[in-house]
This record gives sequence, structure tokens and C-alpha cells, in this order.
Amino acid sequence: MASLHAGLHSRSESVFVVTTTTFTLATIFVVARLVSRFGILRSRTADDWVMILAWFIAFGLSFSIDYGAARGLGRHDIDIPDSWLAPLRRSEYAFTILYNPALMATKTSILIFYLRMSKNTQSILRIASYVTLAVVNIAGVVLTFLNAFQCSPVAAAYNPSETANQCISITTLYLCSAPVNIITDLAILVLPIPVLTGMRLPQRQKTILVFTFALGIFVTIVDVVRIYYLQQAVDNQIVAHHQFGTGTDFAWNASTALMWSAVEVNVGIICACIPTLKPLFKRILPSMITDHSSETATNKTASMSSPVQGNSGNSQRNDSVAAPIPALRPAEDGADPEAEMDMMDFLTTPGMQPEEINRTATAHTHTTDNTVYFGFVNMRRPKSMLKTSGMESFKYCTIVTILFFLWGFSYGLLNTLSNEIAMIAGESTAETLGLSSIYFGAYFFGSLVIGQWILRKSGFKATFIVGLCIYGTGTLIFWPCAVLTSFPGFIISNFVVGLGLSILETAANPFIALCGPSHHAEFRLLLAQGVQAIATILSQLLAQNVLFEAIGPENVGLIDVQWTYLAIALFTVILALFFYYMPLPEATDADLQQQSEELGIHREQTIFKGKLPLVYTTLVLAIVANWLYVGAQEGLSVWFGALLTTANEMHGGGLALSVNNYTLLGHSTFAFGRFFFAFLCLIIRPRILLLVNFIGCIIFGSLTMSLSVDANSIAGPALIFFFFEGAIFPLVYAIGLRGLGSWTKWGAALINAATSGGAVFPFIMYAVQTVDHRTVEYSFCVIVALSAFGTIYPLYLNFVPLARHQVDPVKEGHELPSDERRSSAEDERSETPIRRLSRKFSAIFEMIKSPKAGRGSQEAGFVEHREMVRGSLEGHRSKD
Repeated sequence: MASLHAGLHSRSESVFVVTTTTFTLATIFVVARLVSRFGILRSRTADDWVMILAWFIAFGLSFSIDYGAARGLGRHDIDIPDSWLAPLRRSEYAFTILYNPALMATKTSILIFYLRMSKNTQSILRIASYVTLAVVNIAGVVLTFLNAFQCSPVAAAYNPSETANQCISITTLYLCSAPVNIITDLAILVLPIPVLTGMRLPQRQKTILVFTFALGIFVTIVDVVRIYYLQQAVDNQIVAHHQFGTGTDFAWNASTALMWSAVEVNVGIICACIPTLKPLFKRILPSMITDHSSETATNKTASMSSPVQGNSGNSQRNDSVAAPIPALRPAEDGADPEAEMDMMDFLTTPGMQPEEINRTATAHTHTTDNTVYFGFVNMRRPKSMLKTSGMESFKYCTIVTILFFLWGFSYGLLNTLSNEIAMIAGESTAETLGLSSIYFGAYFFGSLVIGQWILRKSGFKATFIVGLCIYGTGTLIFWPCAVLTSFPGFIISNFVVGLGLSILETAANPFIALCGPSHHAEFRLLLAQGVQAIATILSQLLAQNVLFEAIGPENVGLIDVQWTYLAIALFTVILALFFYYMPLPEATDADLQQQSEELGIHREQTIFKGKLPLVYTTLVLAIVANWLYVGAQEGLSVWFGALLTTANEMHGGGLALSVNNYTLLGHSTFAFGRFFFAFLCLIIRPRILLLVNFIGCIIFGSLTMSLSVDANSIAGPALIFFFFEGAIFPLVYAIGLRGLGSWTKWGAALINAATSGGAVFPFIMYAVQTVDHRTVEYSFCVIVALSAFGTIYPLYLNFVPLARHQVDPVKEGHELPSDERRSSAEDERSETPIRRLSRKFSAIFEMIKSPKAGRGSQEAGFVEHREMVRGSLEGHRSKD
């Protein structure tokens, strides 16, 4: 091989050596698997036969690359003899046909193994494995046929003398299909980890077990490296309309990408074989996987966890602790005993019986606070989020605030990315608006169709994980869209990203509002949303100074954004695993209803002489206010740059800052407003601050619309508008959830769905400009009108007494006595000075009888929302 390329600038030798070495290693592991399975266990199952098929296909794939390396693959065109061109093209064509079947067979073998592992036990793992199996095989078959029939006529793909009428760019096709590979790689990597960490095994065996399956991360790493070299091949030549192998210096440019493709397949086979080698290691190196120090403790634990027959007291005591659940149930009638035996042999230590393996319960248990979530990650179940206070609340809210940073970062990329995509693809203004509108439109469907259902049925943690998975999928969809510069693809990507983030917000916002002392709900949510605003600023800085800096007429690629989105997708997987293992507090509908009733807020309370129900009227007005507010926010965000540009064109004088820097300054004042009003919430009632913010938006929105001044002057009131609008969303959200009881989660989804207002009103502003032939400045009348109608909500909160009673935060210990809670609704309807005085003396008498009542307790800490002695309530009314 070396003699063929002596004196040439060639990659052929390295391609040959790496491909052959990795295939040799894969062959060794396949042989070891067959010895372990066929020789020692004498068991032959479907995943073994599929792995043998994968090895044969990998052999053909590796041989085609090695043969191509011997015939010019890795050389420059000038160094390839004409006699080598035909065999080189045939080897390249063979590679394109064999690559996807090799991956498909390897992943199918792994997923069949997962199905055997979860036989009769893990329904979620089985369903996820079936779904992944379907995606792998459908995508594999489609891509194989696309590669096989890449040219018309087909012979043009491998015969240099044949002229092609039309060919698909295979390099572009590989880049577009990369997200499917990454998604399935990550699914195969992540699916078994929660099951394995839940097994109650000796520490050494559990560590080896998890590490063995986690080796699949190398396949994902190799896949990312392969994508990098594929992108390099695309950057180094124009291949969009060339048949495979005909581009300038294609053999040189694509050789590294083809080599890493073979490495990906061979490493996948190695990782797929490793989990089946335990019987062989038990014969060769038994001490490596046997934890003798743990066997005594394990046997002792097993004996202690088995209740003594006939002793009902001991049995009852054991039931009060996290009862071990068998991880592997006995095989059903007709099940393959050898299949069951294989997994038992893999998961057990020598001498351990199948029934001794236990897995701790991980969700929906009704055990005590001593319940352990996982045997591998030793964390205890936290108490209800309605009971958390102090450092507990800070810890959990800080963790969830990571999600606020994530969607703030994505939102910051949205407008900048939409403008750059429009420039690259030559889209119209309406199509550019469509990219952001589809993002906000997804909030309606994500919140009401998916988010609320998961939140109500499975809780906050499950909603976080599902939202992260969908969001990560959306960021991966962006990759092929950027490769093809496909506007419909960008629409789909933005919708999926918005769908995932809407599900996250459906759970994250109420989590922050509910987790901790309720009188600080607005404070916590404003701080978390402030972090989200900071992430928006950081992402805009990244976009302007790194991601889009080089984009221009001669450089219109989105490769930096593609890699950023790929990094985000990988981060979401890590974050989803983190949330899976992180015990977070929950709040059931019963807890929320009990809190509301103990605060004297009941669904039968009515306002306006019994015509409207109090709780539902407050909720509906919060939904409408949020819908109007987000519309105004997006209207300003989308058209702020155009406002400055047109004002500069009309009045001249130039801009003191660039439009991008003015936008950054606007979002900075937006973030500052959230932090500023967060601390004001500690001394001023939130409903009053909400009214102030809406009035501020009306005033400065009107000034922005009506002043006829230069661009720098018009930027002043617009920036102040940013300041006042910043706090509105968190205030509306936190206030709107107060007193909803068992409807709290539904209310959170409905308020979050109102974020879809951002999809509507930027288009209305555009219609004002185009249909009515008005200026951008005049179209800000839409924003002023939205702010004016939104003011109805804070006016209702401040001037309707029962609404104030519902939403005003009250410190712990200021609740009404228990015998007055149910009657509070009726008392409010016929309020008299005698009644108020009577209730005040009753409350004072109750406090004298139990002087510690005002201090509250940890167990009653979640009953701290609204109840106040009626006389004190009236004192506040007169003060307000």
C-alpha cells in the first residue's frame, strides 16, 4: 500500500489503515460475542443473527473503502491514473449502498437486545425501542434506495463513461440525514440507562453495567466527527448538482468522511457486542466483575427485605418503606427460557438468584419521605412544593431556572436567525414574519394538546423531560434545513422548537410560582424570567459577533448556526437525564385545591351581584391580558429595527448606535425591568405594579407612535417601553394562578397558550403598513391598543374587592381561623361594619388562645396564600 502512494500527497494510506484496523477490532468482538452466546450459553437469539448480518455488511463497506484507497481514494485528481477511475467509482458507489444497511442492521440488533432485556417488565423501554426500531428501519430503507438510484440512468452513478441526466447530491443527502443518525444514536444510548441504574446490584457490578452501555456515546462522537468531515467536503467543492465522485478533487476531499463512516459502523458493532460478553469474562476474568465485598451486604439486605412469614407486624413495617420491585418477572408461558436466561446471566453476579434482583420504585409512589428514588443515585423524595421554603425553594427554583435560560437563548436567536435566513433564501417580509409566527403559534398546540396533559397526568418532571426531547429534535431538524436552505424546512424546525419550549414553559412557570412561600411567587418568577431575558441578550451577542458575522453576499452558509443547534441538542439530552435523576417536588390537584380552600377561595364565589364566577373570571382576564401583551411584545421586537431605519431615512441625522446595538440595548432594559420590579414586589402589591406597567406601556407606546423626530430620539420612548413591558408576563402569570385550586395546572396551560398572541399581531402591524399604506411608526398604534385593552385586567384586580382578596399575597400566619373559611364567600356579599368588627375580635381571640399560630409550621407552610383577618383586609382596602 505504501509503495502505491510513495512521493504523493495522499490520504489513501491512513484511510486504509484506520478502516482495516477498526474492522479487525469489530471482527474480534463479533467472534467473542458468538463464543459467549453460542459456545458458553448455547443460546441463539434474533439479535445475534442480525449482528452477524451487520458484520457481513460492514465487511463489504470496509472492503469497498480499502479497495477504493488502493485505486485513488484519498488522492488529488491529478494523481489518479485514468485506468483507476472506473474501479474507484464502483467502490465509491458500493460504499453509498452499503453504509445505511450496515448502520440499520447494527442498530436493529441493539434494539432487539433491548426488547429482550425489557421482556415482560419495562413497558416504556419496550415502546420506545419499538418506535426507535421503526425510525431506524424506515429511514434506512428510504436512504438505501435513494443512494442506489441516485442517478438516472442508474449506471451513471458508477460508470464514468455513462452520462447522467440527473443525479442527487449524495454528500448533501448524507448531511441531511445526519440528524436521524444522531437522534437514533442518542435514543439507543439513553433508553436503557434509567432501567439499569434502577437495578439493586452491588456497586462494582452496577458501575460496570452502566459504563458498558454508556460506551455507545463513542458512536455519537464518531458520527459528529463524520458530519464535520462531510461538511468540509461540501465546503471544499460545489457538489449540489454533481453526481457522486465527479466533483473536483472529490476522492481527496471525501476520503476522510468515508473513512469516518466506516469507523462509525465498526465502532457501533463493537459497542453492540460488549454488553453480551459477560459469560466470556466470567470464564476468563471472574474477579473483574465480582464484587466480593458487596456479596455479604447484598445477601444481608435481601434477607432483611424478605418479611418473616406469619409475622404481620414485620410485613406491615416493610411495606411502609420503598418496597423492592422485581426488575425481571418470571417468564410467561410460552416465553423463550433461553432468552430470559441470557439477561439474567448478564444482570446477576455469580451465585445470585434472579429473584434477588430488585429495582426501586421511581414514580407515583405513596411512600414516606424516606423513599429512595434510585438504587444507583441515592436521592430522597422531596416534600410537596407547596411546603418548601427558604433554601429548599431556592435550590429547586435555581435548577429549573436552567430551563428559562435555555428557551431565552433560543428566543434570542429567533429574530436574528429569521432575518439572516430571509437574506440567504431571498424570502419576502411576510415569509420572514412567518418564521417567528409559526414559533409562537406552536405555543397554542404545545400548551393545550401536550403540555397540560402530561403536567396533569405525570407531573412537572415528566413535562420537563418531554419538552426537552421535543425541543432537541427541533434543533436537529434545523441541520438539514440549513444544508438545503429550505424555507418549508425552517418552518417545520421553528414549529417543533416552539412546541418543545411551550411544553417546558407550561411546567416551568407554575413550578417557580408554586415552589416556595406563595407571597413571593411573583418575586421568584420575575427573577427566573430575568435570567431568561439575560440569555436572550447573550444569544444575540453570539449571533451578531460570531454566528452571523461572516454571512454576506459571498458567504451565505449557516454552518456555525448548525453546529450551535447541534450542541444545544446534545445539551438537552444531558439536561433531560439530569432532570430524570434529580428529585423535584410535585403538587397534586388535591394539594392545590386544599390550599385554595384553606385560603377561603371557593369556586362558588361570584362577583357583580352573582353574575360571574370569581375564579374563572380572573383566569379568563389573565389569559386575554397575556395574549394581548405577548402580541405587543413581539410587535415591538419584530418592528423595532425597521422603526429606527425608517425614522433615520425620513429625518436623517444618522444613528448613534447600530440597529443591532439598539436592539441589544432594548432587550437589556427589558431584562433590567424584570429585576427592578421583582424587588419592588417585596414592598408593593403585584397588582398595583401590573397596573403601573400597563400604563407605562400605553404612555411610551403612544410617544413612540406620535413623535416626529429623528431615529435617536424615537429610540428613547421605545427603550422605556421595553423597560415597562418586561415585568408584565411574570406578573400576569403568577397573579393569574392564585386561588385556582385543582384548576391550577389547567390554568397554567391556558395562560401559556396565550403566548400564541405573538403569532398574530406582528402580521397585523405589517397589514397596517402595506394595506393601509402607513409608516412603521404609525403601525405602533396596534401596540398602544393592545396595551390599552390589556389594562382591563389590572383595573379589575385593583377595583373589584373579591378579586383583590383572591390575588393579594399574604405572609404566613395571617390566615383566617378554620371555622370562618367556608363562610367567607357569603360574608363578603353582605359586608357590614358590625360583621367586620366581630370577625376582627374573633381573630384576636383565636390568636390569644394559640400564640404560636402566627409563626406557622413546616407542615402548614403551604397554607400561606391569601387569608387575612377581615378587619385587616378592610384596612388595606382603605389604604389602597
